[in-house]
Amino acid sequence: MMPFPRMRLSHLVAAFVLPAALAGCADQPQPTRFAPLSYEYLGQIHLNVATLDVVDNSVANPEPGDIGYKSPSPPDHTLRQMAADRLIATGNAAAASTAHFVIDRAFILHQPGGTLDGQMDIHLDILNPEGRRVATASAQATQTLHPDPSQDVESPANLYEITKDMMQTINVEFEYQIRHSLNKWLVDAGGTPMNNAIQTQPLTGAPDATAPAPSAAAASTPAADTMSDTKRLTELPSAGTTPANVSVDSASTDTASSAAQSSTPAPAQAQAQAQAAPQESEPSAIFPAGTDDTPAPAKTLSPKAGFLTLPANKKTR
Repeated sequence: MMPFPRMRLSHLVAAFVLPAALAGCADQPQPTRFAPLSYEYLGQIHLNVATLDVVDNSVANPEPGDIGYKSPSPPDHTLRQMAADRLIATGNAAAASTAHFVIDRAFILHQPGGTLDGQMDIHLDILNPEGRRVATASAQATQTLHPDPSQDVESPANLYEITKDMMQTINVEFEYQIRHSLNKWLVDAGGTPMNNAIQTQPLTGAPDATAPAPSAAAASTPAADTMSDTKRLTELPSAGTTPANVSVDSASTDTASSAAQSSTPAPAQAQAQAQAAPQESEPSAIFPAGTDDTPAPAKTLSPKAGFLTLPANKKTR
């Protein structure tokens, strides 16, 4: 009869003690999970180099008072992850160039007054096969965080936040500096240089090679018109039509008449040409319907002023 009461007492003790222990555990803060910081989503930067090395100088020259190692994602480790996610050596073996990604500084300091200050300094060097630096790009980021002074300033959440903010700045600045300073070393995923595209544009005002060349008849038309005008102006009028203001020497008239007969058309033909010249076979471009029915007066052709120089004391026969 005795064992049963003892077992009941032990059950009663367990029933009261176990809930109290569970309640005490519930009051303790549960550890927060922080997602690893990665940067593959920002896109890769392909470099025309054979190899890519990462050098961390922050390990050899640590900053006094650095607490960055307490962060769920320490600054120097996060920078290495960024280099692995974004920088790709895509050059062929013939290039034989090397890229050095160097972490100069990466730290977080707890300043007096409960302020967190962080800084990151990095640079990327391109070395030729002889090991001489031929190009470089650098970037830096600084960040200040003012956490709640009543809470733990060096908490993992605060250190994670300031590290993430610095990485956002360094990614933007670093990519800009690479594309600005290392443009000649950028290639696509297939290894083709990205700056070798040559844009061509036709010169403005250049003659069109496809336009048809003017014919010989069209090219000679202005000259023919000019010659015909000159000929008409230099023709001597026929007998009986000499202007009153022109005095012709008898000897000169005979000479000019004999020279003009070989090139001057007959008087009837010249009169027909003079009467046909004013007539228009096509409607006027300004008044196509024809607003003036009055025929145009016939043109009177006379020698050009000063063309003939004759003695003034002799009269025409």
